[in-house]
Amino acid sequence: MIREKIGSLKVWIPEHTYCYAMLYLVFYVVVFFVLDFTLEPRYILHSALDDLIPFCEYFIVFYFAWYPAFFLSLVWYMLRDKEEFQQLWFIMFTGMTFSLLCYVLFPNGLNLREEVENRNIFCVLVNLVRGVDAAVNVCPSIHVSSSVSVALVTARSKLFQGHRGRQAAIILLMILISISTMFVKQHSVIDVACGAAVSLILYVIAYHTNWRRLLRGRLEVLR
Repeated sequence: MIREKIGSLKVWIPEHTYCYAMLYLVFYVVVFFVLDFTLEPRYILHSALDDLIPFCEYFIVFYFAWYPAFFLSLVWYMLRDKEEFQQLWFIMFTGMTFSLLCYVLFPNGLNLREEVENRNIFCVLVNLVRGVDAAVNVCPSIHVSSSVSVALVTARSKLFQGHRGRQAAIILLMILISISTMFVKQHSVIDVACGAAVSLILYVIAYHTNWRRLLRGRLEVLR
């Protein structure tokens, strides 16, 4: 059975070359961690609203939910609808690239984290995240921008006709993931607002311009 699935993928991939856009994730992961370990923040972000949001370790569940939700959303749209997959990767990957550029030009970080005792499994997970992901390169929040991307595309998707409950559940999950970044003190309100704004702007471009034709024209000029 495994060989049959591998064989079918070997046939499917060359017939659906748009899926090669997923290779961007390799570039993103490499660049993100290189910047994470090499850039020193020059701008420490803080909002008065951050002080009103209490730390709540239980939100780490939604924070971690981003990882499978992020990847599975891309795969699901890739397999189900070429056009909506392209809309999603345009908004999401352009937003991620813009965020990485912001980190280089305006190295930023946070000073919101307080020491958390390992009093339960949720606190352990919070400390695990903090050990891997330093409080640098936070604005715009990629966690938020990619989650908002999924929510926006899902809200317009034709694939959910007759499945409004499932559609609402996905959008709600994306909202909770975005909110979780503030409750576990991984991001400031500023980061969240900027991350959401990036995706909203790109959403307007994706759905109200012929970006595919513009991109093809640009590639032809570069050739």
